[in-house]
Amino acid sequence: MEVRQSWKTLSYKQLLDSPYLRVRSERVQLPDNKIIDDYFIIENFGWVGIVPVTEDGRFLLNRQYKHGIGQVVIEFPAGMIDPGEYEQPLLTAQRELMEETGYSTEPEHFEPLAKMIANPTGARTRIWWYLARNVRRTGAQKLDPAEEIENFLVTPAELLHLLHSGEFPVQGQIAAAYMALERLGILRSTL
Repeated sequence: MEVRQSWKTLSYKQLLDSPYLRVRSERVQLPDNKIIDDYFIIENFGWVGIVPVTEDGRFLLNRQYKHGIGQVVIEFPAGMIDPGEYEQPLLTAQRELMEETGYSTEPEHFEPLAKMIANPTGARTRIWWYLARNVRRTGAQKLDPAEEIENFLVTPAELLHLLHSGEFPVQGQIAAAYMALERLGILRSTL
């Protein structure tokens, strides 16, 4: 079966247009001429995630309440790309690491880890992941008003336990964790 790649947008209505998020409803025609009247698309500048590792090989994690899911989650530091940073997501990575944790490292210790798509069905959101080696506390957290973040360090074995137990539940974060563990030689690729 041949997969046809494009749908035709017949019309759209902008439902939300803010500096950080846009939502629109599209009327689309599929390749077989079927019409979908309300296909919703979410757009933003994307976000950046950082897998921070200390000099002694421990991973720096965040524990934070996430209102969308209504629970506290464990994850790596991450944040939205601000206007003006889209062409340089490394700037976002450096800023978010410092703001959420008070930790930093030299720019050359940030390695691109992955570029992901958050939800290709209903969003145009890209995610840039960086592995940040040799992070250390260099200041205090500078949290946004809606953020309350507890930072803590775990060993690779403890991170694997969090992954396998479901305590580290965010899908893109899980992928980044395994990629970082592999890059660091903790998991060996069999490919």
